[in-house]
Amino acid sequence: MRQIEERKQEVLDLFRARELLTALFLIISLLITYNLWTTASQVAGQASHTTFDFRVRESNERIRQRLGIYEQVLRATAGLFKASRSVTQNDFRAFVDTLQITTNYPGIQGIGYAEVIPPAELKRHIESVRASGFPNYTVWPEGKRDIYTTIIFLEPFTGRNLRAFGYDMFSEPTRQAAMALARDTGETTVSGKVTLVQEAGEEVQAGFLMYLPLYRHDAVNDTLEGRRANLAGWIYAPFRMEDFMHSVNGEKAEDLDIEIYDDNDLSQQARLYDSVKWDKALDPQHRFRSISRIEAGNRTWTIVTTGLPAFEAKMLSDRPLIILQAGISISLLVTLLIWLFLDDRARALQAAEQAMQLALYDTLTGLPNRKLLDERIEQALVKAKRNKHHVALLFIDLDKFKPVNDNYGHAYGDLLLKEVAKRLRSCVRESDTASRLGGDEFVALLSDTEEPHAVETVASKILERLNEPFEIAGHTFNISASIGAALYPEHGTDAKSLMKSADLAMYDAKNSGRSNVKLSQHAAADH
Repeated sequence: MRQIEERKQEVLDLFRARELLTALFLIISLLITYNLWTTASQVAGQASHTTFDFRVRESNERIRQRLGIYEQVLRATAGLFKASRSVTQNDFRAFVDTLQITTNYPGIQGIGYAEVIPPAELKRHIESVRASGFPNYTVWPEGKRDIYTTIIFLEPFTGRNLRAFGYDMFSEPTRQAAMALARDTGETTVSGKVTLVQEAGEEVQAGFLMYLPLYRHDAVNDTLEGRRANLAGWIYAPFRMEDFMHSVNGEKAEDLDIEIYDDNDLSQQARLYDSVKWDKALDPQHRFRSISRIEAGNRTWTIVTTGLPAFEAKMLSDRPLIILQAGISISLLVTLLIWLFLDDRARALQAAEQAMQLALYDTLTGLPNRKLLDERIEQALVKAKRNKHHVALLFIDLDKFKPVNDNYGHAYGDLLLKEVAKRLRSCVRESDTASRLGGDEFVALLSDTEEPHAVETVASKILERLNEPFEIAGHTFNISASIGAALYPEHGTDAKSLMKSADLAMYDAKNSGRSNVKLSQHAAADH
């Protein structure tokens, strides 16, 4: 009878074990599924941002390349003037027609030449142009100035461009600044934001101009004074910004909102271009947003790029959902199998071993946690007492880690902690232990240490590695660490006192300006 009762009790225990272990397995498997789903979501997010960053770089590079091409067009046009001492309007038209700018260089409003007219020759110049077939020609705007310039060639000489004929660009401050810089340096320059005189009041676009100075034949232009004295005029090209950007991106960026600002000013007054009027690229709520800067000749353009809903839709990944669904399904199926076929205590031991593994290691970094660290410290102290060796503890607290979490999110913070763990492992021996206590605190246990100098060497090596930049998902992070070192038996004779000495030394390092190593100044008796 007693044996029967014992067997019944064993059966009841088995049922209880089955219920307990299957429930435990289900919880653990669902947690693992959740972690896999979270990781997959993070990876998908990182991949989306990587794709977005590539699209931004690609768009910016197209702008840089197009500006470089237009500069070469101006230099080619300057070659026409250098090859001939007298370029007529027909010569200029034939040259520009040969370039076929509408087909080969879309986005450019035209190519022109603005000539410098001394005040004493202004009247003769106007009469000469009128006599050549333009009876209504004049240099405008009117008024007395120290120097006059006039657009005498502009091709194609049709449509909007007719309005620019005779315009003195040097009379307007923004254009004058770019023209004067080109004259003084001999290099191509780009103006700030302007409204082109070609605009007629309908569909007005922001614009800019590109200038290349042209000097008189056989003149010596090695000095600033020489360049100013020998200036003949400027080869230039006007651009309407929306036409320019359409030629650069076309339909390649329909899922992006691109805003371009002159210089570093992100105000509406400085905005050169906005591809999507209904979207506000500067809104911080955008999931995908980039603010970058490119050099446009002598000027800096600030480019704000955001992903539109169409881009976000393309970046949606089914993989995290598939992993979640598959993980839940597999968890339930395996749980059912365990429920049906659990018939001995081997599975209980296996589950206990798995639980022990989870209990002893940090799930994020894979490093030993505090519990396993304490066990290894005790083992190292027993061995050190027997062999009369030293044991060292390095208490490592990351500096400048909180701004990473605050500015980039915990996903980047977790990736950074993983990289820190890898570097920490690479700095210690296999017989040593690198552990994560939690948050941004790590501990390195150095067993069988010969002398304090060796501990400082290892600590300096760790500090040097942590000071190196971290490249994570297209971002560069610069952090450091404050490290406190404590030795057995000088600074502690047990795990608790040794850890306390290392912790105090770490705070000494922080109070000394951070990013340094401090050896404990507290003797074992102080504890």
